[in-house]
Amino acid sequence: MEGHSGTYGWVFGQIRVDPKDENKIFTMGLFLNTSTDGGKTFKSERRIHMDHHALWIDPDNTDLMLSGNDGGANITYDGGKNWKHFTEIPVAQFYNVAVGMDQPFRIYGSVQDHFSWGGEVDISNGRDAIQPVEFKSVPGGEGCTHLVDPRNPNLLYSCQFYGSLFRSEFKYNRWQTKSIQPKIDENDPPLRGEWIAPFVLSPHNQDIIYHGLQYVFQSPDQGQTWEKISPDLTFNDPGKQGDISFQTITSLSESPMKAGLIYAGTDDGRLHVTKDGGKVWTEILNGLPKGKWISRIVASNYALGRVYITQNGKRDDDFQVYVWKSEDYGQTWVDISSNIPLGPVNVIKEDPNIPDQLYVGTDIGVYITKDGGKKWTVLGDLPSTYVHDLVIHPRDNIMVIATHGRGMFAIDANPINKTDKPVN
Repeated sequence: MEGHSGTYGWVFGQIRVDPKDENKIFTMGLFLNTSTDGGKTFKSERRIHMDHHALWIDPDNTDLMLSGNDGGANITYDGGKNWKHFTEIPVAQFYNVAVGMDQPFRIYGSVQDHFSWGGEVDISNGRDAIQPVEFKSVPGGEGCTHLVDPRNPNLLYSCQFYGSLFRSEFKYNRWQTKSIQPKIDENDPPLRGEWIAPFVLSPHNQDIIYHGLQYVFQSPDQGQTWEKISPDLTFNDPGKQGDISFQTITSLSESPMKAGLIYAGTDDGRLHVTKDGGKVWTEILNGLPKGKWISRIVASNYALGRVYITQNGKRDDDFQVYVWKSEDYGQTWVDISSNIPLGPVNVIKEDPNIPDQLYVGTDIGVYITKDGGKKWTVLGDLPSTYVHDLVIHPRDNIMVIATHGRGMFAIDANPINKTDKPVN
């Protein structure tokens, strides 16, 4: 039945049948749909939050049902005549985190179905006394990446779903936002952007932006003009195109040690490097599992040829842990997943002060290594939850973690990476 779920089928489509009535069927889409005649007709439940992903029916009392959706959880005791929303459950699905250099520093992230939000991390009363804060609406969509210009904490970039890029400046007590999406010729194939498309500000000149769609684009002037600096870096298989953008770039990283040394990874498992700002791109997949989503790339801050990547196979029901390190620009790879018990892995980051200290976020938490990946330990202050992104503030040494389930966490990183180097 075309359009039954109300949107694309990639996130919906589950079916439940009443254990005591084979003709009573529930389907999950934008709305919870109910049929009492074996699927001939359906009625949509529109009183509870949209985007349904889970439904439990009590086998002994089928009037008792629990619904899981993008707004949280709902319960009915009378077969759906009335629903209660569990407002007391502390849940929020953050996709990303970005930090500014203001003081106290602001954090930004996007929330499923609730657009983008920002708050402050205030350590003026002590690093171990960070208090919850009220988040305020900021530019960006529900599936989004953000970056803050480190020179100007009021200059915020946001890439909304499928790669739509915007620049916003906070002036006169409000955000002023402008689209800075790259343009293509009308005869070119349409641009393809991932749901959470990557872009980076160059560490060498923050006026320079790199934006990943199926191509890598470069802007020298904060998005006013663009140049395409790569070919299509995906397999670009016409047989795998559909309603949702696929065969797109999912991660970008420019080396902090050399301008123009850029890595790009894709959702269909390709990985490339350029050492000359995009003139020549070389594939660097040797020894890596084929066809795995490149979830994150980090060009090292400590050694020119060093680069880390994580791969994610859950879209193929593969929950293996894929964490890799190269010392030769990706020509050869070493597995550093070691004793991490379970994937998938969503993000890897270097410590800003310690070369061999790394952090990964998986679908069950954060893991830390102090020896370059020989041994990992779990970050025990965090609940078991899906970690989508994390960052350590370079000035204040506060770790901020975006979880896709339990909201945002700010943690004092001093006990984790304490060194002789002073931290403000």
